[in-house]
Amino acid sequence: MPTRGLFASRRAVAIAALVCIALLLIAANIIVGRWGSFRLDLTAERLYTLSPGTLHTLARIDEPITLRFYYSKRLGNEVPAYGVYAQRVGELLDQYVAAAHGKLRLETFDPEPFSNLEDRAVAFGLQAVPLDSEGDKVYFGLAATNSTDDQQVIPFFSLQRERFLEYDLTKLIHSLAVPNKPRIGLVTTLPLEGDMMAMMRGQPSRPMAVFAQLQQFDKLTPLGTDFDAVPGNVDVLWVVHPQNLPPKTLFAIDQFVLRGGKALIFVDPHSELAAAQSNPGMPPSTASASDLEPLFRAWGFRMLPRVVAGDRRDAQTVEVPTAARGSETVDYVAWLDLGPDNLNRSDMITADLNHLTMATAGILEPLPGAATRFEPLIWTSTDASKIPVEKVSGLPDVAGLLAGFKPDGKRYVLAAHVTGPANTAFPEGPPKPAPPMSKPGDKVEATPPHPAWLKSSRRPINVVVVADTDLLDDRLWVEAQDFFGRRMLVPFANNGDFVADAIDVLAGGEDLVDLRSRGSAARPFELVEAIERRAQARYSAEEQALQQKLKASEAKLAGLTGGESGAPPAQLSPEETKTIAQFRLDMLQTRRQLRAVQAALRRNIQHLEDGLEFVNIALVPIVVAVIAVIVGIVRVRRRRRRVLGV
Repeated sequence: MPTRGLFASRRAVAIAALVCIALLLIAANIIVGRWGSFRLDLTAERLYTLSPGTLHTLARIDEPITLRFYYSKRLGNEVPAYGVYAQRVGELLDQYVAAAHGKLRLETFDPEPFSNLEDRAVAFGLQAVPLDSEGDKVYFGLAATNSTDDQQVIPFFSLQRERFLEYDLTKLIHSLAVPNKPRIGLVTTLPLEGDMMAMMRGQPSRPMAVFAQLQQFDKLTPLGTDFDAVPGNVDVLWVVHPQNLPPKTLFAIDQFVLRGGKALIFVDPHSELAAAQSNPGMPPSTASASDLEPLFRAWGFRMLPRVVAGDRRDAQTVEVPTAARGSETVDYVAWLDLGPDNLNRSDMITADLNHLTMATAGILEPLPGAATRFEPLIWTSTDASKIPVEKVSGLPDVAGLLAGFKPDGKRYVLAAHVTGPANTAFPEGPPKPAPPMSKPGDKVEATPPHPAWLKSSRRPINVVVVADTDLLDDRLWVEAQDFFGRRMLVPFANNGDFVADAIDVLAGGEDLVDLRSRGSAARPFELVEAIERRAQARYSAEEQALQQKLKASEAKLAGLTGGESGAPPAQLSPEETKTIAQFRLDMLQTRRQLRAVQAALRRNIQHLEDGLEFVNIALVPIVVAVIAVIVGIVRVRRRRRRVLGV
C-alpha cells in the first residue's frame, strides 16, 4: 500500500538519521578527547576558567616545564573535603596543560608509605601529613621543574588556601617560565626585611610577609636612604616611610620619576608601625610621620598634614579595657575595614580586590591647576571625618573618638594613582653638596658638574601613592598558623595583593594582576543540610536521653563493682550480684536502643540522599524521554492525518 510504504521509508530514514547522529557524537568525543578540550564553565565564580594572566604566563613558557602532582588517595577517602579539592586541583592542572600547548607536562603519583615515590616526594620538599594515630602519612602537593633543573614546590594544598589556588599555581609556573624578575629598588626606614636590632641581639626576626611575598616574584634591592642616583636597572622604586631624606636623595627620586621610572610610595601622618620601633626619647609625632611634600607638590597633589582619616561606617571593631567591665567592644574610627565600595574597580591595581585594612591612614588630595591626573584607588565612605594626629598617638581614647565623632559627609582619598606630565621639584638644579670640612691653607677642589638633569618629565609620570604604612604590617592582613610544624601564612585581607598588584602594574607585568581569590569548589547543599538538621533534631532528644541513661547505668555499675572491669568482688551478696546483672542488662538494652536511634537517623539521611540521586540522575532524563515520546506520538499522528486527508 502507498501509505504504508511511505511510513516505512520515513521510519528507515529516521533510524538512519539516529545512527548517523550517534556516530557523529562518538567521533566528536574522540576528536575532542585527543586533540582539544572544550568546556562550558557555569560555576558562579568561574572556578574552571583560566584568567587572562594565567593564559599569558603559559604563552611565555619557552622551555618545557614538568609538573609532578603527588596525591595520596587515602586522604580523599578519609577526608572527603580533600577528595573534592583534589579533584578540582587535578582538573585545573589539566586546564593548564591543555592551554600550554605542549609546554607543560603533568605527572600524577599516589605515593605509598615507604615507597620510592614517597622518597621522591620528600626529596622535593613536599609536606607529609599524618593521617591517623598509627603515623601513616599522606601527600597532597606539587613539584615543578624546568629544563635547567630550577625547582618550585607547593608543599601541601591546604583547604585554607583553596581560594588562592590559581594564584599559587600560576605563581609557581611564572617563577620557572620568567627567570628575569622585575628589579625593585627599596628605600625604607621601616624593618621590612626584619628587625636588624633584634638580629644583632641574637633574637629571631623574620621579614614582613609582604616583603617575603614580593621576593618570590621580584628582585628586591635595598638602596638605603642616602644615594645620589637610582640605579639604571631598577624597574620600580618602592619608597616606604621616607623620613629625613637628604636633598640629593630627593633629587634622585625626582629625576628617576621624570625619566619614566615607576614609583610606589607609602607615606603616613602617623605610622603605628614606626611608632612601635621608635626611640622612646623621641616625640611620637616626629617618629611616626613621613612625607615627600616637595615632590608631591611638583607632581600635583599633597597629603594633608597632621590629620588622619576617621570613618564610622568602615571602622574596625576592637576590644578596649574599661574599669567597670574589664573590656568592651568598640568601633575604632581610625582603624578602617574597607570593602569593595571603597575600591576603584576601573584601575587594574584594585579591580579584583575585595578587602583592605588600614590604620590611622592619611588623606590625599589633588592640587588646583595640576597637570597630572589624580585617580583615587582607595577611599573612605561619606561617614568620614578628619582626626588630628594627637588624638590617635600613644594610647588613644577609642570610646571617646567614637562618641565625639562628627562626619563631614564627604569621601577622603587614602591611595591614588598619579599619571601625566610633571615638572621637577628642583627648578634651580641639583642641590649643592655640603662643603667639606677644611682647614686654613687647604686647597679647595672644584665641584664636578652634575650630569644632565630634567626640568620636566620625558613621558607621563607613573606613581602610586598610599597614605598609610600600617597597611604593610602583618597584623593587619595575614595570620600565621602552624600546619604540622610548618609555618603557614593565611591572608584575611588583600593588603599583600594590593602591593603585588601595584608592583606588577607599574613594572609592566600584568600576568598576575587578576589572579585573586576565586572561591571554593565545595558547594554545600543548603536545603539538604536543613533537612538533615531537622532529622537530627527529631532524634537528638531521644539520643541524649539514652546517652544520659547509659552514663548513669555505667556509673552505678562501676560503684558496685569497684572498678571498670565489671567483675564483682567475692564478698557481694546474691542480691547485689543480681542487681549488677540487672544493670548490665539495662546497659545492653540502652545501647541497643541508642544504636536503633542512630541507625534510624542514618536511614533517614540515606533515603534523602537516594532520593536526590534519583532526581538528579534518573528522574530528569525519564521526564525528558517521556516528553520526547509524547511529542513524537503527537507529530506522527498529525502527519498521518495530513497524509490520509483527515
